[in-house]
Amino acid sequence: MFNQWLNELPGALLGLLNPVLIIGVIAAIAAGAVRLKRERRDVRTAVKPWYIELISFFGVSLAVGLVLSAVISGAGIVMDTFWIYAVSLVMILAAVTGQFRLLSAGFLFPVVLAAIIGLDRFDVTVPDLVPALPEVFTAAGIIMGLLLIAEGLMIQLNSVKQTSPRLVRTPRGMKAGAFFTKRIWLVPLLIPVPNGLISEVGWWPLIGAGETFSLLIFPAILGYQLTVVHDLPKNILRSTGAQVVWLGVLSAVIAAGSLWAPYLIYAAFGIALAGRLFILLKTRAVCRKSGYHFLNGDKGVMIIDVLPDTPAAKMGLVRGEMVHKVNGIVVRNEREFYEAVQKNRAHSKLEVFNHAGEIRYTQAALYEGQHYQLGLILIEDRKRETA
Repeated sequence: MFNQWLNELPGALLGLLNPVLIIGVIAAIAAGAVRLKRERRDVRTAVKPWYIELISFFGVSLAVGLVLSAVISGAGIVMDTFWIYAVSLVMILAAVTGQFRLLSAGFLFPVVLAAIIGLDRFDVTVPDLVPALPEVFTAAGIIMGLLLIAEGLMIQLNSVKQTSPRLVRTPRGMKAGAFFTKRIWLVPLLIPVPNGLISEVGWWPLIGAGETFSLLIFPAILGYQLTVVHDLPKNILRSTGAQVVWLGVLSAVIAAGSLWAPYLIYAAFGIALAGRLFILLKTRAVCRKSGYHFLNGDKGVMIIDVLPDTPAAKMGLVRGEMVHKVNGIVVRNEREFYEAVQKNRAHSKLEVFNHAGEIRYTQAALYEGQHYQLGLILIEDRKRETA
């Protein structure tokens, strides 16, 4: 059997010709370019380079795909090639819209299932490659659950690190800080498919159809996006990621149960769709109804972000803190902040409210030409100076 697998591996690489991979790369590059343009418009500087999204696309998600491939192949989960082609098409359509929140297995797989049911319901003549209902959907349902788990892990591991600052208008017309994340990830899966050189041996495969199998790499792409205005993004993104992981576990378990009760597969797809939509709407509602947290006030001026390798970063300033005093002068907006900085060209001492609302002190030596290059992204009240 080992030799059979080795013989099939070169053919599996043909899956990399799937246009999903190329579309995913283009979407990642486009997302980086759009973010860069928005950052320069909102905060007058590029906070992160354009290729961050591309690095995320080929990042830790590859390792996640490797683990899932071992689970899928080891458990003998054989998925009909129709599902790979159909889900790939839906992924491409979702990616080209730029709405990465649609690139969730909880949306993609149910759409394909609904299309198959619709074709069957209305007696539409379809090619023989379209599978019958519902027995062969078990493998697709399990892989849907596994990809939901991968999505949740990527939200926790990747989205938290790479949020981008932006300025938004509140309903009262005030400027407030916000954090935006938009990521797309490549999760390549090595999936057994019917017909090939690999024969069923002993316990393998457990789930599938036919007597022989081959291997195919499915370059699945997943995505996520969210704007957070009420809190630092870390907490809500980790909470959302955990919810998506558990939804994936539940969906995969129910899908596996359809081996004994075939029509449970519909429950698996329904729960995945309803659950992912509920998580999406709940997260957006929390972000919108909890109010705007990142606003200037009587206590000081809010720090929206800190550029790396700058005096502000060396001073230990972090996003979400509020500068109360600069060189002993109370500041309430960006203009007052920079005026206070100029009071002492060689040295600046700051009093800052940290995330716990406690005052802390920090200071750093400045040099000629750095007075407007501290590396702080602040909420602007007038025409913004370059920070």
